Amino acid sequence: MGIRSRVAVGVVAGVVLGVTGSAAAGAAPVRFPVDVVVHTEIGGGPNDFEGNIPGCETGTVLDVDPRATFTPWGGVFKGDKEFTCDSGSGGFTVQLIARFGEPGSTGTWTVVDAWGDFEGVKASGELTGTYTASGIDDRYTGSAR
Repeated sequence: MGIRSRVAVGVVAGVVLGVTGSAAAGAAPVRFPVDVVVHTEIGGGPNDFEGNIPGCETGTVLDVDPRATFTPWGGVFKGDKEFTCDSGSGGFTVQLIARFGEPGSTGTWTVVDAWGDFEGVKASGELTGTYTASGIDDRYTGSAR
């Protein structure tokens, strides 16, 4: 193979690799469902969680700057919750806004920070809570990418 042929093959290979590399880098992130339950005990923390997040199936949750407002019909919780994975792979902070009252709680959540293996993750969804003998089980459902 002559020098011109080798240069041409090199240029074509570089273009092909460049195009496929750009397509992969620009591809949309893969979405996956989130289903996590936090077992919140009244008057205590950290609380335990379990769920379907790969590499973070279990861990602990701490309230960060919690604010609860009470009304005659129940209340509103606004604050951040810091999830730390038992696996040591990282964690994430969720901003939560929830209404609570006699039947339980409902609300929305959004990941506002993440570290370790989860750095850059985007996630959001809904929360439903069911009272237990010692507190409330909050179920976070939604999607992440």
